Amino acid sequence: MDRATRTGALGALLGVLGAGAAGAQPPPETPRWGATLEANTDLPLSVGGRLGIESPWHRLSLSTSLGYQPSAYVRAINSASVFLGAYDRNEADLLEDTLRGSFVWRTHLGWRPVANAGLYVEAGYGRVAFGGNTSPEDVLSALTGVEAPSDEGVLERDYRVRTVLHLLDVEVGWRWRLGAHWTARTALGAAVALDAQSRVEPRFTPEDAESVATFSRRAEDVMNRTFERHVRLPVLSFSVGYAF
Repeated sequence: MDRATRTGALGALLGVLGAGAAGAQPPPETPRWGATLEANTDLPLSVGGRLGIESPWHRLSLSTSLGYQPSAYVRAINSASVFLGAYDRNEADLLEDTLRGSFVWRTHLGWRPVANAGLYVEAGYGRVAFGGNTSPEDVLSALTGVEAPSDEGVLERDYRVRTVLHLLDVEVGWRWRLGAHWTARTALGAAVALDAQSRVEPRFTPEDAESVATFSRRAEDVMNRTFERHVRLPVLSFSVGYAF
């Protein structure tokens, strides 16, 4: 084989290898609408489901999730916060007593900055509605530090306690493709209480309505201040989903 033939053969081989290497690269992402339905947990906020929709324009997205806050999550928040000195045991007991049965809704606007990569950033609004539970007056008084009214004519003095928290949410995460349709996602974020709206309502007919109403308003104020001051939560998210 002469030199020219060898050179031609080597060039052809390099061309084949170059074509193969180019073919190994992932194809460019075609902009299109996409949707992902997930089962997810946002520790320590909720366990539930999440729907995300991504637009073809600059990979902007909208997501919304609905969930329920397990009592174990509340206990974990309180144990860590008391240990770190964020608040004392009385405030922890008030949070734990009130946070039972929480319904959590979060909705975010997001952006995936790099095509063919799973990195994304999101920010948005969260709403936590909890309570509806009944607390005896002496327990509520002890938790809030508000002196109970002296209404000796009623023996069973229970109050219905409800609160709605409005949160600011941010998160940074990564989504993986698991085959053609299945996905996995993890993210680290934060949720901060912007506002708290509490209601404390007697479940009995008081003889001294004015003093009971004053007690309820003061208890509501204490609860609102407690939530607004102390709800500053790191949020760790895990999801498994199906992409359409």
